[in-house]
Amino acid sequence: MKKRRSYILVALLLVIALGMFAMNGCGKRAAEEPSSQPEAAKPESEPEPEPEPLPEPEPVYTAWLPLTGEGVDENDPRLKLRPLSVKIENTPESRPSMGLTYADVVYETITEGGITRFNAIFHSTIPNELGSVRSGRNSDTSIAPQYNALFVFSGCNSVVLEQLAASIPNRISEGNAGDSFYRVQQKSAPHNLYFNPKLGYERFEELGADIYTDEPRGLSFGENDMESLGASKATEIFVPFSAPIFDVTWKYDPESGAYFRFIKDEAQVDESDLTRQVRVENVVILGAPYSSNGDGLTLAINLSGEGDAILFQNGMRLDLKYYSDGAHPPTLKDSSGKTVYFKPGQTWFQAPGNVNVAEVIN
Repeated sequence: MKKRRSYILVALLLVIALGMFAMNGCGKRAAEEPSSQPEAAKPESEPEPEPEPLPEPEPVYTAWLPLTGEGVDENDPRLKLRPLSVKIENTPESRPSMGLTYADVVYETITEGGITRFNAIFHSTIPNELGSVRSGRNSDTSIAPQYNALFVFSGCNSVVLEQLAASIPNRISEGNAGDSFYRVQQKSAPHNLYFNPKLGYERFEELGADIYTDEPRGLSFGENDMESLGASKATEIFVPFSAPIFDVTWKYDPESGAYFRFIKDEAQVDESDLTRQVRVENVVILGAPYSSNGDGLTLAINLSGEGDAILFQNGMRLDLKYYSDGAHPPTLKDSSGKTVYFKPGQTWFQAPGNVNVAEVIN
């Protein structure tokens, strides 16, 4: 009996020893061996959304160009630059004009025989060349001084020259401006006289003119409540000056907010870029009357003082009054005397002699 118990005890101890061996040896290796079953894939974390870009900050302007209302830095050198007032031709032989679409302000007046001519005022953008440059007229005596502009023309008769000398001290023409004037081959004389503005400014300085000013003269820019001012729709305007070759149509483009110019039913484009059509934000009809200039040839018109005016802006028409003291550009006012603002951009003044000739087609 004792012998049997000894066998049982030995067997029990052997089982215990084998179990401990499995835990410390074989069991450990088995735990270290990779499982034949693939591990479950861990869920991928969703990428963090990229932060939305910050909106571009609105530009902060400290000054505005006097003839376009464009916002600029107060140190912009154009703020004190005197503008150029250039006499540019408008006959079929001279078209297309060079650089006209870059003018901040343009006056269109009648010279004689129904022919119209431009006084184009350049300031915010000065093109490399301008043309065709033609002779001055009485109308220039009340345009250039309002803007304190340096006047550029090709010449004039003795009566007009005396009038210009009395009102515009700083002026140059083909006779006294050296190589700033030149003739081109693509047009015939007298329609082929062109002007280099950069050399022109240099010539003005050589002649003693100050090409800078501490008191720039400009238009009054702002936003109008056209409906409350009693405006009416005007998206297409017809202005008959004389013969059809000088008749003008303006068509409003809502996308750009500008009026596009057509003459004799054709788009009026720029010779520097034939895809660039004359387009302006403000069209103004001035009611100043014409009279004989006393030379038996040309007309006189005073664009200072006051008179009737029509403003076309944002596809609308406003009947107003214009006022100028002769030393500053015109101000537009409604019947109550409240100032009506020009829209920032380019402006075209037309003086057909009577505002009533302007016709709204649509």
